[in-house]
Order: sequence, then C-alpha cells, then structure tokens
Amino acid sequence: MAMFRGEGVKVYAPTVTYDANNRDEAVTWAATAVDNVLWGQPTTEQVDEAMRLHGIHAQYTLGVPKGFAGSLRGCYVTRDRDGTDPPKYWVVGDPMPLPPEICPTDWNREAVVGRSDG
Repeated sequence: MAMFRGEGVKVYAPTVTYDANNRDEAVTWAATAVDNVLWGQPTTEQVDEAMRLHGIHAQYTLGVPKGFAGSLRGCYVTRDRDGTDPPKYWVVGDPMPLPPEICPTDWNREAVVGRSDG
C-alpha cells in the first residue's frame, strides 16, 4: 500500500489535422483521465508589487503514475478539483518514464508543468 495518494487530473493531448490543401491546420484535444498524480511544491519567483502588474509564472513538478503510458509532449493538464473552468498547466518538453522495475513507488515519471498569468 502506498503512503502517498495523488489526485485526479485530465491530460489533454493534441491531434493536428490539415485541410484538403494541406495549408490550414486544426488542433483537437483529447482528454485522458489520470488518477493518483502527485503535485509538487510550486516554484515561483519572488515578485514585488511593481512586477506583479506584469503577471505571474507558476511552475510545478508532477509525479506521474506508472499506469499512464501516453506521451506528454505538447499536452496540458488540468486538476479535477479546480472545477468547471480549470486553469491549464502546460507540460514542458517530453518527459520520459523510467523503467518501472527501478522505481519502488507508484510513480516513474516527473513532468514539469507551468502557467503564466499576465
């Protein structure tokens, strides 16, 4: 039994299609529910009130469970607990999982996600 328990999220993966002339692209987003994701401590820059006028950038490190095998490249994540219009946290890069046999916990991938306001 695991000592930690993560929370539910939705991972939105992009699918790009093109029109008949191969000119205009259209992106559709497919959501996958993922349970037991750990949200790490946010890292925010120490911002004074003068800088706060220009916006805030927040970044989190997520622990992704072994059961999620999909790619995170180009994806964004929302938290289930954030309600009907949750903020989008964009995945940085293409986090790859470690082999499950060398990870004693339920999580084998770290993903950095972030969002900016302003």
